[in-house]
Amino acid sequence: MRREFRVPKKEEVQEHDRKLLYALEKSLGFIPNIYAFMTRSETALKRFLDFTDASTVFTPIEAAAIRLVISQINQTPYCLAAFTEGAKETGLTEEQIEAIRKGNVRWDKKLAVLVDFTCALVSGRGKVAPELTGRFYETGYTDAHLVDLNMLVGMTTITNYLSNATWIPVDFPEAPVIICNCDCKK
Repeated sequence: MRREFRVPKKEEVQEHDRKLLYALEKSLGFIPNIYAFMTRSETALKRFLDFTDASTVFTPIEAAAIRLVISQINQTPYCLAAFTEGAKETGLTEEQIEAIRKGNVRWDKKLAVLVDFTCALVSGRGKVAPELTGRFYETGYTDAHLVDLNMLVGMTTITNYLSNATWIPVDFPEAPVIICNCDCKK
């Protein structure tokens, strides 16, 4: 029997979290259900927002691609919907977003390597073939990119797992179901 998880309303959360939810609502125009559900823990929302507020060395398009690949591998409808909207805000088209999710980037060699590397990193639980690691560095990525990529994997995995564990209702436009062609076969 599947448990039904209820997303708390702003009025039901502690004052310190309510302030964070109001700030999210102001910046995003609404309060995403995944953030509201994080308030079930007294400290999770603030810790998560502090973690995700840090900038990375990646461009907005690269960061969007990383989040899409991770969410695709983890088969997370909520996060795929949210990160698809975010990817569109970076200027990626629906066709490009689909290509990223399928592991089939053809318009940008460097982005293609990043997508392949991210897929291998996540599906291999951190283990990446030396040849692909070489390609990652040969296309211009650095140790800073490797560290920030792992940080983005951690951040994205938190929302992926929380969403998959709870089946929080998707409050973004739904992303299409896609089976990718990458080695992870998700």
